[in-house]
Amino acid sequence: MDAVRAARQPQHRRGETIVMKYFGGSAAIPLLTTLVAACAGPPSSNAEYDRAAARDEIWSKEQAIFQGRSRGDLGVYMGFAAGDYMGWPPGSPAPLGIEQLRARAEQMRGKDQEEIAMEFGDITFSGNTAVIYYSTHKTRLPVGTPVDQTADIAHVWVREDDQWKLLGALGRYTSPGYDEAQARDEIWRREQAIYAARGNGDLQYYVDNASKHYMGWPPGWPKPSGIDQLRAGVELMRGLDQEELVMEFGDITFSGSAAVIYYSTHRTRMPTGEAVDQRFDIAHVWAREGDEWRLLGALGRNRAPTSNFAADSEN
Repeated sequence: MDAVRAARQPQHRRGETIVMKYFGGSAAIPLLTTLVAACAGPPSSNAEYDRAAARDEIWSKEQAIFQGRSRGDLGVYMGFAAGDYMGWPPGSPAPLGIEQLRARAEQMRGKDQEEIAMEFGDITFSGNTAVIYYSTHKTRLPVGTPVDQTADIAHVWVREDDQWKLLGALGRYTSPGYDEAQARDEIWRREQAIYAARGNGDLQYYVDNASKHYMGWPPGWPKPSGIDQLRAGVELMRGLDQEELVMEFGDITFSGSAAVIYYSTHRTRMPTGEAVDQRFDIAHVWAREGDEWRLLGALGRNRAPTSNFAADSEN
């Protein structure tokens, strides 16, 4: 630690927690090395500033961004962003630039209920570049939904015309990034909606909720089938709208970005209208892809003897 840092006790001590409302997405830590290398370069002659004062200024700006977000206002964020700003929010398939940030500002307008605690980690400088690290604990979304999400954040700031500007936003979830109780309800609703659509001869909703890597093994089939076979079933099911079936929830378990749900079904009428008495046990694997749950795997088994139609893709 340099002499200035040792001599001064800044207002943002390491480990200090500040509670406020959240400013939104960060990004993916692997970008950090490349981004810093690109913008730092060798220390330049105009990199003369008081680092302790710069540390205070940057941390204050980070807090101000959060405070603006608590009002549903990303204008503060926009005001601090460099012209070449780029960030990679969790769940985004690619980094987002300044134009996407402006679009997000419009989407955020009026959504002012997000709450979060910030905990300062540390900050480092090289020439006209600074990287600040801190962690966050979000307990309420902008729309007011309670959550329990934690994240580690790294922001890259650059000195432009004696002003510190935010160039890069990077981060990672240290919690799953979702609330398990809400995820349980969401996945179970989607399962019920899949069967409700099937009852109307519509398999498209199933396809829409499936991962592109989907693979399932319906009871009676000789081997698993993939997403292409599932898509082919959309036309085969069209107009076959007489299926009657009830569902009974079993349980669900989570690990990281994966969930496995178990339930049973009792079918009393086939899609073609034939009366039956068929019972199945179902296990579905859902994967968190970005900010969406997608059906990745499906397995069904016959609980009791069934008719010759038992292989009717009952999963």
